[in-house]
Amino acid sequence: MQQESISVIVPTIGRPESLRNLLLSISIQTAKVGEVVVADGSSAGETEVVINDPKWRAKGLIVRHVRVQPPNAVRQREAAIGKAEGDLLLLLDDDVVLEPDCVEQMLEALAAGPEVVAVTADFKNESWSRPTKSWRWYLRYVLGLKEGEWQGRVLGPLLRYGYYTRQSSVQDIEWLGSGNSLIRKSAFDLAGGFSDFFLHRCTMNEDVDLGLKLSKVGRILFCSTAMLSHFHAPSGRLSLTEIAEDDLHNRFFILRCTVGHTKARALRLVLLYHLVETTSDLMGLFRLNMFRNRLRRIYGRSRALTLILSKSIPIQK
Repeated sequence: MQQESISVIVPTIGRPESLRNLLLSISIQTAKVGEVVVADGSSAGETEVVINDPKWRAKGLIVRHVRVQPPNAVRQREAAIGKAEGDLLLLLDDDVVLEPDCVEQMLEALAAGPEVVAVTADFKNESWSRPTKSWRWYLRYVLGLKEGEWQGRVLGPLLRYGYYTRQSSVQDIEWLGSGNSLIRKSAFDLAGGFSDFFLHRCTMNEDVDLGLKLSKVGRILFCSTAMLSHFHAPSGRLSLTEIAEDDLHNRFFILRCTVGHTKARALRLVLLYHLVETTSDLMGLFRLNMFRNRLRRIYGRSRALTLILSKSIPIQK
């Protein structure tokens, strides 16, 4: 049976060396990738130098360049997907490096059945976050979940959890990461693609939103044998205030528009999230090195609430 063609989708902004490392790891995959479409939000020409390096074609890798200004993670991915020719979309961040058999492992998981629409890979160099004490209380005593039952779930005010205990087999998961997932293009189109209500550069919760939409189309699987490393390149990132503002604002609209909650219920859930996270930040103010960062996050979430409660809310088109 012929392998379905794969288009790798990579948004990037001012990280030429990270991009080079990613492309190198793609070029040595045991399962061949058809093309890489790089959506470039950089202002300089360094990214084009990396993309036009003749060694990629010598390795059998086609790398295409799409310029997107101003930088915006969702619009960049959409622009790249619009140029993609593959049956499958491999969504990757520009600062990840794949293990040589990562794509092969994802393809094997995707072949589990026609109802499987996406596969998300595991991280080799970091572990999935566990709920804090406050959120553990909420999960246990409000939602009635037993220890660990929240793994792979999206719950309450969009609390998303991976599998922090090592899995020996492929598991169902209710969300996916936009930097480590393989998706059927037909399912992406059927789900309606990315939403258009995100703030700033769309770096928060757009992956959860897409995962929830894909879950209505078919199954998403978590494959712990498909591994990559995420190096969190520091350049090109938003401020902590903008990130916190994005976080709360986007949660509200996902709950309201994608999940389908009433405005009142969506607001109650984001207020709960704001309360718990702000309480945690306030408790951490006593650590001097975190003082400014925590205040910035509180300010960002408060700014998002102002937008949500206002009569005219800026929604990106």
